[in-house]
Amino acid sequence: MTKQTKNFLLYGIEAHIKPKEIYKLDVAMLFFIFGLFFLAEASPAPVFSKIFLVLVYLGMVILSFSRTEVTGKKVFWIYGIQSLGFSLLFCWAGTILMLTTLEEKFYPGYLAALVLLYILVIALYILLTLALIKKDVYNPSTSKKMAGGWCVTVFVILGISAAKILSAQAGYTATIRFASLSSYFISLLCILGAFHLVKYFMIKKWEKTDNNKRKDIRV
Repeated sequence: MTKQTKNFLLYGIEAHIKPKEIYKLDVAMLFFIFGLFFLAEASPAPVFSKIFLVLVYLGMVILSFSRTEVTGKKVFWIYGIQSLGFSLLFCWAGTILMLTTLEEKFYPGYLAALVLLYILVIALYILLTLALIKKDVYNPSTSKKMAGGWCVTVFVILGISAAKILSAQAGYTATIRFASLSSYFISLLCILGAFHLVKYFMIKKWEKTDNNKRKDIRV
């Protein structure tokens, strides 16, 4: 493993999360889910949508629950789970909003394009992360704001462009679609945080490999 890769894996591992911070987020998420329940009535399958919302919420609460202060690689697990949960919820909200402005016959094509978009964005994130690792941007001595900064900049530019395009067609449909695009924007940004899960599992694998090497040396 190269020095740059180790810097990437250990970048931010010194952070800590107090239990009350997690509990506050759980409560805030509960109100957010409650609001999304009203939006679920406009979905093609209201019952399924509500079950999905409950499962995502319970999953986030259970997987991120902690009675003690969270430190070390577990920090990446908590941030990763929370980011993934928010990404799913905002993606769901954006999709429901957009579907209300489309005819049912366009649903399959739109959903296929949406999946392709997310795959492309994740691929771009991976390529950008690899480039940043190679440049050693994740070195602890550098600014944390640099990591992922280009991603944020690109999406801000896209968001402003979308707002200008939609503002020229002010109306109900345009407003709903703008809200949908905003939800997708937040969802795609949350995927950046979900990459903490990758770091968590990579560190676990690294530690396991390192322990095995030490055992071999002792033998």
